[in-house]
Parts: sequence; C-alpha cells; structure tokens
Amino acid sequence: MARRLGDAVTSGPVLSMDARDPAALPGRRAGGRRGRPVPETAPEPNAARMYDYYLGGKDNYAVDRELAGRVVDAAPVVPLVARANRAFLRRSVRFLAESAGMRQFLDIGCGLPALENVNGLARAVDPSCRVAYADNDPMVLSHARALLAVDDLTDAFGGDLRDPEALLGHPAPRRLIDFDEPVAVLLLSVLHFVTDAEDPRAIMDGLLAGLPPGSHVAISHAARTPELDAVAALYRDEADVPFTPRTREAIAELCRGLEPVEAFPAGPPLPVSVPAPVPDRFPRSAGLESDPMPLACFVGRKPR
Repeated sequence: MARRLGDAVTSGPVLSMDARDPAALPGRRAGGRRGRPVPETAPEPNAARMYDYYLGGKDNYAVDRELAGRVVDAAPVVPLVARANRAFLRRSVRFLAESAGMRQFLDIGCGLPALENVNGLARAVDPSCRVAYADNDPMVLSHARALLAVDDLTDAFGGDLRDPEALLGHPAPRRLIDFDEPVAVLLLSVLHFVTDAEDPRAIMDGLLAGLPPGSHVAISHAARTPELDAVAALYRDEADVPFTPRTREAIAELCRGLEPVEAFPAGPPLPVSVPAPVPDRFPRSAGLESDPMPLACFVGRKPR
C-alpha cells in the first residue's frame, strides 16, 4: 500500500535507491505499458516510491520520478496532498496518544519510512507505546523491518487490508497488541487503493468487528476531483495501481460505525494545513496552498 513534500526519508546506504543506477538492478521485463520504451533492467513504477518522491525523499527510481512528473502535470496539487496527509499522520498520532490515551498502534499500509514515524511520534508521549506496521508490498516491508522494527515494542509484518480477519489474526501484531484492550488503527492513504469491486465498506465492517470497543481509527482518503480522476487513469494504466478517489459522501460512508471524536470535526473533510514550502522539484504546486485540499480526514472511536 502506498503512503505518505517536505519530510526527508530516512534510509541507510544499502536501502537508499536514489544513488543506484537502474541499469545495475535485476531486470523485470522489456517494454512498458502502451509501448513506452523502458530499459529491460528498469523496475515498474511503484506507488510507495512515488509517494516517497512527492515527500522529497530519495527511495525512488527514475521510472517512479518520470511517472510522478506526469502525475503532477495532470494534478499539481498531488505533492501537497502527500504533505497534508503526512501532517495529518503527525496530528492524529499525537492526539491518539495524548488525548485518547492509546498505547497500542496498528499502522495498516505503512509505506516507506519517513523522518517521523508512528513509533517515534507515539513514544514522544509515552515510551511504552507498542506499534505494529503492516503492508502488502515486499519492498516496503524490507525497509520497515530494517529501519522501524528495531526494538521489542515495534514489529513489521505482511498484511493486506482487503483481508482484515487474516491481518488482525497475524501472529506479529498479536505478539505486541492485546486485542482485549483498545487499539489505535491508522488507515492513512490506504482505502483509496481499494476498488469499489473489492467492497471497501465490507472491509471496514470486518476490520471494526475485530477491534475491541474504545478502539480509535484514523482515516485519510483522496477526495474525487477531475484532476485526481486523471491521476487515477495514470496510476491504473502506467503502474497497474487501482487508485480510486471518492466523493466526500462516499468517504463518510466508509467512516460509518465510528463515533467522531470531539477534537476533530464531525466527519470528513478535516481541513489539513500544509506546513512547509513546496520543494523546487514541484514548482507547479506553488501557490496552491490556499485551494481546497482534495483530502478527507477523520478520527473516530468504536462505541463501547
């Protein structure tokens, strides 16, 4: 699952992809979608690495940057949405740890590690917080295991939101998280990678059924606009990624079953500020900060 412009990505020399020549990497296949000339050794574009690029990170290849540039041509707001999502992650985790008293966190679709991650944000409030990261991308998991799961209070495991029962039943989160006590679940920029045919409402029902009362869920989701519809076509046709922006009403329906917490508005959208200037790599995004952000955000509680 893809994830979260301004935050530098933390990576060691082995895991950083920026300095590596794609020609030196293992090959995938010759040719690209729609006949694009792609070197035999170049990887396919990857949504998590493109997200890293929008955030100003280095864990991406030329093929990711090429498609990301076309995405920004179609919708210059996309890098801002990525940064706004990251700002919401910081705000929601601090709220969940400080005001809601959560000490167990499950980040589903965690994406590539960034400068600030859930474990550091939560433990700034209470060092005893336990964090499990889940993702279905092997590349993301290798980074998370190397850079995040480095102590007894943190783990990273392979899990897919589309199978919530298997995800919640995996032994890795069960080792860290007591599912008899409330859990904070993060679904940040994840649900818009679930297609309508995969029934995201049923997925949410299955997820909520496996959480104890008093659990909190933080959700962010791309809100549908003509520009983001064009981006969805690019992701689908060029990277085989089912990016699915939805109307705010459809996003609100995905939040059904959760009580909005008092510190946040009664439902999507939550205004999210963009905290830092846009890096020079995306000059077309400059001046868009005052426009409505096509990102709906929500924090809710499972009723007791």
